Amino acid sequence: MRYLVALVMFTLALAATFVSPPQDEVFGAVPGTEMPPVSICPLLQAAGRSTAISVLSSINGQGRISTFAAGAEIGSLDFRTGGSGAVTVPAADAGAVGVSGGLVEMPTETTVSGVVVSGEGSRAAEACADIPTGQSFISGGSTASGASFELQLLNPYAGEAVVDLTVSTEAGIESDDRFDAVIVPALSTIVLDLAQIIPGRESIAVDMQTTRGSVLGVGRQTTNGEIAIWRAVEPGQDWWLPVPAGDALKQLVISSAVSSEVEYQVDFYGPGGLVESLEAGVLSPRGQVRVDLAALTPEASGVRVIATGPVMSTLWIDSPAGMAATTASQVDAPTWLLPGASLPPGGNASIVILNTGIETATITVRSLRETSVTRNVEIPPEEVVVIDLVTADGYRIDATGPVVTLWTSDLGGAGSAALGIPIQDG
Repeated sequence: MRYLVALVMFTLALAATFVSPPQDEVFGAVPGTEMPPVSICPLLQAAGRSTAISVLSSINGQGRISTFAAGAEIGSLDFRTGGSGAVTVPAADAGAVGVSGGLVEMPTETTVSGVVVSGEGSRAAEACADIPTGQSFISGGSTASGASFELQLLNPYAGEAVVDLTVSTEAGIESDDRFDAVIVPALSTIVLDLAQIIPGRESIAVDMQTTRGSVLGVGRQTTNGEIAIWRAVEPGQDWWLPVPAGDALKQLVISSAVSSEVEYQVDFYGPGGLVESLEAGVLSPRGQVRVDLAALTPEASGVRVIATGPVMSTLWIDSPAGMAATTASQVDAPTWLLPGASLPPGGNASIVILNTGIETATITVRSLRETSVTRNVEIPPEEVVVIDLVTADGYRIDATGPVVTLWTSDLGGAGSAALGIPIQDG
């Protein structure tokens, strides 16, 4: 394992040398002026579903939510996070209709946002994104057995964007002109329905290479009326993932983002302690492997994925309590914000916290609402703890050591899962 970790660290350092940020300006910006920190949110106000935007901040500050579609801003509203540092806003109040995008202008760098989509028999949650990287990757979608997998591409900037898609499935690299030089107009969001383009595929991964502008990709899986939403992110070589309890289908999906072989290993943080290299192997070029997490334990757990090349690690859940998907985290941190984390009336919700450190961590769990509730717990090294949620706009986690957080909810057969957002200087 030491050789694999050393190779990963060297490769990460080398890759960082070549990374440069996008140069696009956010819509509404006056050239030469300094923009506030922003995040980009996928919005869905259609088919009996609605979206709520949750904003969490370290201060009582003011911000603005703007919605966009079809080349124009379609609405906006101002908000204040208040004394709790949190506020939840229905996307419809900011003018959102149909499938659109939202831009949240935030009062400080230590402010985050997320969305919760709900409707009859469906529920999903996801963190909003900061400025997307030039390459991003998403995996875990399916168009088999009548399922629908859509890729939403969002461009909230003032210039046109162009993205090339490499779509890989169990059949190999998919060839279709609709994946080449996809144009996303300024202030617009477009949706590619992969069930129409490549139906009957069990597992889909999409590598997005933006050649002009900047684009956020979001996957939306729909199966039997239930939905899951998760973002495309930059692939990496080191991933952490808390895993909720339950004996339903829970799979870790590891997908290669390159056209060469990649070695990987999975470390498992279970009830019996850390098991290093529980599974290891070689991913074929653009290949994928699935690890059955439910077969390992029905209790809450955690995993770490280490690879010699860029991969994507995704948690996939499918159970009577609902379907959900979320991408793992490439970092651990002592402070996390979980926008939207809340107990739905009549449902269930919890936070799973993985202690990635080698010492016992003291955790402060604070619900963010008009009257906040704070709880303190301790987590032994390399173990997990589950915290039940109350109704709130979101949660803040502060720890004395590095941790990773995930929150889940379910209501009436609809479920959601979303990773928290790390705050390095919170």
